[in-house]
Amino acid sequence: MTAFPATLGHEFSGVVVEAGEDVINKRTGRKYEAGEAVCSEEMIWCAQCKPCADGFPNHCERLQELGFSIDGAYSKYVKVDARYVWSLEGLRDLYGDEKMFELGSLVEPSSVAFNAVIERGGGIRAGENVVILGGGPIGAAACAVLKRSGASAVILSEPSQSRRDMALTMGATHAIDPTEVSAAEAVLDITNGVGARIILEATGLPSIVWPDVERIIWEGKALNTTVVLVARADDRIP
Repeated sequence: MTAFPATLGHEFSGVVVEAGEDVINKRTGRKYEAGEAVCSEEMIWCAQCKPCADGFPNHCERLQELGFSIDGAYSKYVKVDARYVWSLEGLRDLYGDEKMFELGSLVEPSSVAFNAVIERGGGIRAGENVVILGGGPIGAAACAVLKRSGASAVILSEPSQSRRDMALTMGATHAIDPTEVSAAEAVLDITNGVGARIILEATGLPSIVWPDVERIIWEGKALNTTVVLVARADDRIP
């Protein structure tokens, strides 16, 4: 969903420079003050259509997206309605200024991962296995979310060594290179033939990874495996 020309940048944090007279800070219940550390949602939803009313603003019928269809944050200033803005001040004492803003820029991809595996995927029971296909920011965040949710085996399939290493620090218990081994065989071997409760497709290449997904489902012993697609791609699942 792009509408170029548009300024890029959709995962960001910053400080409030100026706010409208009627804008209320959700953290304090008062007007915003200059200097408040914040991050922002990147999806600009209308709050009026049925998906928004049903609690699925990411499916808004009038959806716009910062950095994709409207100007984003690769600039000195970005203007955002207050309902999309969330305070980071609760992190300041814990992490300090620099780390607070770094974490703020990771709220968006981490939220995408949480929504995918917990909200849409239904979460897991403690001790279940999960597979993440693709170790980018969302895949790595999903490793952290699922490990902290009680997953036994958190298996990442990712060709990049640096991304595999990062995922292992964030919660992945196994990181395999699908260019060297069969991802499906590795998953079935690691889980002793059980397979996975959730398979997250975060590569953006569903037509390429789908044969492995099918094999894990059909040859694994796990029942009701849920497959969640999160990456945007032109390809569709066969």
